[in-house]
Amino acid sequence: MANPKSPAWYGGGLSAALRPGANQGTVLYVNGAGPDTNDGLTPLTPLASFKAALALCTSQLNDTIVVLDYWAAGTEDWPIVVDKEMVSIIGCGVAGAPWPQVNPPGDTAAFSITAQGVEIAGLSINGGAAHGAIEIGASVWGTEIHHCWFGEAGTAQDGIRDVAPFDAIYLKIWGNRFGAGLTRNGVRIDHNATRGMIGVPGLEPNVFHAPNDVCVYVNNEFAQGWICDNIFGLDSDVQGRAITLDATCVGGVTICGNRAHFGDTAMAQVPYLDSSAGGSNHWLLNYSGIVAVLPV
Repeated sequence: MANPKSPAWYGGGLSAALRPGANQGTVLYVNGAGPDTNDGLTPLTPLASFKAALALCTSQLNDTIVVLDYWAAGTEDWPIVVDKEMVSIIGCGVAGAPWPQVNPPGDTAAFSITAQGVEIAGLSINGGAAHGAIEIGASVWGTEIHHCWFGEAGTAQDGIRDVAPFDAIYLKIWGNRFGAGLTRNGVRIDHNATRGMIGVPGLEPNVFHAPNDVCVYVNNEFAQGWICDNIFGLDSDVQGRAITLDATCVGGVTICGNRAHFGDTAMAQVPYLDSSAGGSNHWLLNYSGIVAVLPV
């Protein structure tokens, strides 16, 4: 029987290998109230914390944590360290809110991902004044983040941050919303995300709704990465406000199909900035408003 709390995209957006119960993985339920002495195995006996749920997960078995409801649970350790491989954390909408909210109480990330193959979806996630809401805190492959809200109903410095000196290999970010509650970047690559994708052609785009600085900022290499099919509603007419590649971003990034604009007249500044030397990145068809533009 289908889970009545599942979002409409749930059956189609997740691969068969990552749906709850696939490959005999355990399904655990969290609702922020618990208690953590529950077994977590049914919606009627949920755990209070991600900490307790992750302790019951086994790496590489495609275990799934279904989040029925959540706030800043007092039993949590912050940030929530996702250290089990191939675990999916999936939020289910509740009455009055599209997603459960994860709100760290201090200046910290909500989630720090340190294991391979982690998926996070269907949550509204906040972070601290000097932290991303989700941080990649180790060199791991296969992180997938989709259908989450960042800075739409709360704050953080960045929405998703790859923390130096780590390589977020095959990072995949799609179908998310990044809002004005973010004081710096929607997505920030501080080291590398080898073969990663910010936006995936054919899937629901990321939408950036006026973060207070650059929407996608690559501060270092992004080897063989893609930034594709994102939508940027900018907060100001500033050069590079949608996408900025720093001088050290020389890994052959492909940038294609992005749409960015501020206001209802032609922007004075180009919203794409590539400071790297030697033309090492590949700029295809990107738009400012309805006009195709190259970066500056």
